[in-house]
Amino acid sequence: MLREQIVIDVLEKLKNAQDPAFGLVSREPFETTQLSRQQFPALYITTADEVREDLTQNGKNGLRTSSLAIRIIGYVSGTQIDTLRNDLIERVEEILDDDRTRGGIARSTQLKEVFVDYNIISPMGRVELVIEVIYNYRRGIA
Repeated sequence: MLREQIVIDVLEKLKNAQDPAFGLVSREPFETTQLSRQQFPALYITTADEVREDLTQNGKNGLRTSSLAIRIIGYVSGTQIDTLRNDLIERVEEILDDDRTRGGIARSTQLKEVFVDYNIISPMGRVELVIEVIYNYRRGIA
């Protein structure tokens, strides 16, 4: 439940971003060759790995902590691909830093890793961002 609320918050913040807005923000995979130029930059968002551990030993009602990875695959198109990728990375980080608590659900949110795909054919660029969200929850309410 909290895991889903967190990724929905990330999705909504990026979807509603302005100045500049992203052309496409989706949790559903898409074929980049089918996108129009107006749909770039495009973002695909998915929840990924999670590490959980107990904070208390209260069994069924115990407090736990989680480190959730959210992967954001970003696509840009045009000239100056390196600049466009860098702009996308900075923009995503700025938007997510506006509320690191994801509406009071999380303890922290931060961009942890950036992977650049050098094998994609120009005029397109691709980056993968790993966002770490740390949150606490009670058993049965994750």
